[in-house]
Amino acid sequence: MNSAYYELLKGIETRLKAGIPLRDSLEGLERDGRGALAALAGALRSQIEAGATLAQALGDLPASTPPAHAALIDAGESSGRLNETLADIIAEESILADARRRLQLRLAYPLLICCLAFLLPFLYLVFQGRTGEYLLIQACFFGPLGALLLLVFFRHRFFPRGSSQRLLFERIVLVVPFFGRLAQEYALAGSLQLLGRLLQAGLGYADGLPLVSEAAGLHRLALQFKEMAAGIADGASASEGLSRITGIPLELRSRLASGDVSGTIDQALVKSGAELREAALARLETVVKVLPILVYLLAAGLVLWRAVSVFSGLPGGF
Repeated sequence: MNSAYYELLKGIETRLKAGIPLRDSLEGLERDGRGALAALAGALRSQIEAGATLAQALGDLPASTPPAHAALIDAGESSGRLNETLADIIAEESILADARRRLQLRLAYPLLICCLAFLLPFLYLVFQGRTGEYLLIQACFFGPLGALLLLVFFRHRFFPRGSSQRLLFERIVLVVPFFGRLAQEYALAGSLQLLGRLLQAGLGYADGLPLVSEAAGLHRLALQFKEMAAGIADGASASEGLSRITGIPLELRSRLASGDVSGTIDQALVKSGAELREAALARLETVVKVLPILVYLLAAGLVLWRAVSVFSGLPGGF
């Protein structure tokens, strides 16, 4: 999450909790904040003074609000639970930010080793006057790596929601072994949690499911939530509607069915989404833990190959 946006939500939540009205809270953040935070608070204050809701004002920000946040904030304003809704968003984002931070730290070292494994063993080409060949090898490795990093960090810009490029990208990701399933589970976890929180905010399925469909991270998942909305509109129960959503483990389906009967399905959805997300992150962290071993093997293989080629006197090649 953008740091200024995160600080903005925290500032609004803190002031609302202290009993300060929304407009005055934004005015205080604009006055006391610095840089991007003050600019965001001022932009929101201007729009709210013009009659916009907080969700509408956030949606018009240059750095667009995540669809799930906009839906939750809209529901929180409608139900009079804006302060609690903002607190939930901040707590959830803190958990996700911590998980991202752990993954980045664990990826940094193997990525460094991998880069050195391609930079150092081929330096002899430079000393032999074959700099062009050395640069070609580096381009073959660092070019795709740089393109991958750009796609990861700017994916929303390269693949805007609803575009044909986004749909093609999703199809490619979903067929990749392990990572396709991981992406599906992570998106499903967020959608289940969002639906549960919208229900807790007082929205019904007729109003909540379209918001979940719009905020769903995957197009296929969005279509399934639309099917669930159509089924409930035709008289199906919530658990019957959830049967249209693929990827929910059997034990979670049992919990959701029990919650539907007992009237606590909103809590069951939030808890199930959290468990599904934690399981997906745990599998990803396991892969990240194994990655350094693979990188060490790659580096050792490159060094060994170069040593054998030098001492055996093999001609030609790199």
